[in-house]
Amino acid sequence: MKSLDLHGKNYEDAHSLAIIFIENNIDDLPIEIITGNSVEMKKIITNIIDEKKLSGNYSSAFNLGSIVITDKR
Repeated sequence: MKSLDLHGKNYEDAHSLAIIFIENNIDDLPIEIITGNSVEMKKIITNIIDEKKLSGNYSSAFNLGSIVITDKR
């Protein structure tokens, strides 16, 4: 599974990088976006997922710093 790690990115860059990553890999789902524990970073990614009408969940109950985008709604 392809992944994008947003550690060390500012919010504006993270938003742009996530959109490009999702659009470039939309036909190769699932994909993973690593947000770390930042609440704001998670919000940015979940908003993009909603806007693109995709589904995403945390990679596990023990890893809330990673969101896996699984499919189109």
